[in-house]
Amino acid sequence: MSDQNYPTASLIRRLAALSYDGLVLLALYIVTGFVLVGIATAANDGQPPGAFPASVNLSVMFCISFFYFSSSWRRGGQSIGMKAWRLKLITEDAKPVKLSHCMLRTGIGFFSLAVFGLGFFWSLLDTRGRSWHDMASLTRIVFIPKTGK
Repeated sequence: MSDQNYPTASLIRRLAALSYDGLVLLALYIVTGFVLVGIATAANDGQPPGAFPASVNLSVMFCISFFYFSSSWRRGGQSIGMKAWRLKLITEDAKPVKLSHCMLRTGIGFFSLAVFGLGFFWSLLDTRGRSWHDMASLTRIVFIPKTGK
């Protein structure tokens, strides 16, 4: 069966996969934080640095998220959370996921979260079950049902 024929994933499955990926991202944020504090401490003659500005923290978090998701999506259409929930990212034209798709999905996805998840909940109103980042990037997330036993 072609990936294009699979049904669009439900919002509940998407949020469940996102929560799994959130744990992976949290671990990556923590490791990156330790590395950045270590570098800043070494550059400051062994003195611990002050707090990083919020803009720096958010930029680092965005970059980590972008690299995690884009590498996962481009290498098979699935992040760790998506594999667990049998979801896959596909393009509307059935071509491989490009970096431009990933950039749009990640950027609009962050914006969707910033406005209290409205971009995600939009999928409940859309006739095809698409979120804002699906529509912007011309992609969709499909649910891959289990095959026969």
